[in-house]
Amino acid sequence: MIVRIAVITESFPPDVNGVAHCVLRVAEHLVQRGHHPLVIAPRPADCLPSPDGALPYPVVRMPSVPMPGYPGFRIAAAGSGLRATLTSHGTELVHLASPFMLGGGGAFVAGRMRLPMVAVYQTDMPSYARAYRFGPAGQAAAWRRVRRIHNAADRTLAPSTAAAASLHAHGIERVWLWGRGVDTVRFDPAKRSRSLRLEIGRAHV
Repeated sequence: MIVRIAVITESFPPDVNGVAHCVLRVAEHLVQRGHHPLVIAPRPADCLPSPDGALPYPVVRMPSVPMPGYPGFRIAAAGSGLRATLTSHGTELVHLASPFMLGGGGAFVAGRMRLPMVAVYQTDMPSYARAYRFGPAGQAAAWRRVRRIHNAADRTLAPSTAAAASLHAHGIERVWLWGRGVDTVRFDPAKRSRSLRLEIGRAHV
């Protein structure tokens, strides 16, 4: 069965991070299997190149602003055009990639449209709240938002048993383990380079 899937993500290239990379691989996987993904992501800063035109699926960018205290990262909210974007794509399933800001709005819109949702828990936002010194109140607020978003989804995918246990402990329901793996094409031992290892000082590893 061919499915039209909207991937709503907090981060996408030119961002370089785990969420952006995973969304690339998920969309690539979907295309290879004949599905029709649409990626919805924050708009990058004007000075950065965007890979959107070279990708084999559409990417819709939402207006964004720099994250306070971390200007290299852009955050976006789900604007009034999100529903029209999902309708135009003919979305049948929504994949929320590490939802918090844009993904939180996406979950609300998808819920109003009665679209099934899968949410991926990848970024530990409550721990970020603690690291940014928002204190126990900020951490509790982050957990409330995470709980509201993920409990609106039909399934939450956790990357590890520890993450799944933490989600369960904080009241998140319908948690499934989504194990990680290694790309055996990209990281084939045949690509081992002694000259590169000498260059970075790891010749004997």
